[in-house]
Amino acid sequence: MSDNILKDIENLLELKYDTAYDFKEIYGLTFAFKIIVIRFRGRISSAEISPVGIIYEENGEYYLAPLDEAVNIHEIVKEFVKKCI
Repeated sequence: MSDNILKDIENLLELKYDTAYDFKEIYGLTFAFKIIVIRFRGRISSAEISPVGIIYEENGEYYLAPLDEAVNIHEIVKEFVKKCI
């Protein structure tokens, strides 16, 4: 399917996608979660929260041990440092 057709459908249906990361310390481990919210005409249509990895500190640097290979490690670590440090 063409990109233009998909964009036209999204505009017609007023679909909006919001993605954010949140972090929660559980039993001494800091977990990173990805939150995806899909809005249809201004109302929440679907929401998903999934764990993406564990944040840890080593030699003053923060790293992400991903639970899936398909995550952007650098983006998540930057978000963690911005929000939590």
